[in-house]
Amino acid sequence: MKSICFFIYDLKTGGAEKVVIYLANYFSEKNKEVILLTVADDNDLSHIINPKIKVISLNKRRLLNVIPALIRFIKSEDIDCFISNVWPLTIVSSFILLFSRKVKLVFVEHCNLSQQFKNKNYFFKILQNISISIFYRLPHHVVTVSEGVKEDLISKGAKRSRIETIYNPLPSLGEGKFRKIEKSTEIMKWINSKDKKIISIGELKKQKNFCNLVKAISFFKKNYSYKLKVIILGDGTERTSIESTIKKEGLEETIYLTGWVKDPIPYLKESDLFVLSSDYEGFGVVITEALSVGVNVVSTDCQSGPREILNDGELGYLCEVDNPADLAKSIKKALDKPINREKLISRSKDFSLEAIGMQYQKLIENS
Repeated sequence: MKSICFFIYDLKTGGAEKVVIYLANYFSEKNKEVILLTVADDNDLSHIINPKIKVISLNKRRLLNVIPALIRFIKSEDIDCFISNVWPLTIVSSFILLFSRKVKLVFVEHCNLSQQFKNKNYFFKILQNISISIFYRLPHHVVTVSEGVKEDLISKGAKRSRIETIYNPLPSLGEGKFRKIEKSTEIMKWINSKDKKIISIGELKKQKNFCNLVKAISFFKKNYSYKLKVIILGDGTERTSIESTIKKEGLEETIYLTGWVKDPIPYLKESDLFVLSSDYEGFGVVITEALSVGVNVVSTDCQSGPREILNDGELGYLCEVDNPADLAKSIKKALDKPINREKLISRSKDFSLEAIGMQYQKLIENS
């Protein structure tokens, strides 16, 4: 195997997008020819992409327009392995098998599709299940990023015997080129505070349910003696709603929305506790990032990744989804009785880029 193409919708800031780049970087360092292929021409992550990697965009917005462009691409490039990420791009990628006999096709599912599309109508869900039961039989391999995602995919018609779970990787030490604190007013207030420092990270979208976190902090302040300062690293469509909730709860001097930063690690190192308040996750890379620097974790026990990463709650505190009071109680437990940081760091090594990259390499080469 000489050349690998990773296919994803775009390279905006997000967990799946970063994971694809980490794996692309891994294979590039193993002297493979690597292409990052995107549908849309959006790239906020160029600073972490190995310069040896070729980045190509099909420059499309609608999936119906992707198939002809993808066929032209596969005909023009000498690709040995094509790794397609996230339904429905996986379905679209199946068409390359009609035009290249040698290419090895791999689907990677990062999402709990039942949760992600739970508000779609019955007709949509039936079509999704049919597409998965048919097209997920075509690739050489199907990879899921957690056992929970695997079980969800099986419930939608994928064959258990064709699926392998490979967890998402942490970035290697070489990725940490931007490990400096960006000294905005809010960040410096948080860093210089003598209160317990809480951090949360992610795109400000409904799935992440940061309003749940805001309400939990409000409950915490009313019921417990610890004083807290909280930063949320990220941006997105729910920012206005989160700001409104912060104002409604009177937490403007307690919770700060700082926008995106290039690297969360230096902020995690400054924190006493990382909190994930999501309604659902495919995996939860930010949890492994927290573990890698020995920071304790509180997470909703959401489908699918957190419980797996935290060894059923042995290495972190799990709480009910969308329950601010339970989240606040778990924050109190974590602050009262933190887990040994060396145990957390040791667990994070299971997700090292080298370890996960080798699993992908074996999967691709031994078939």
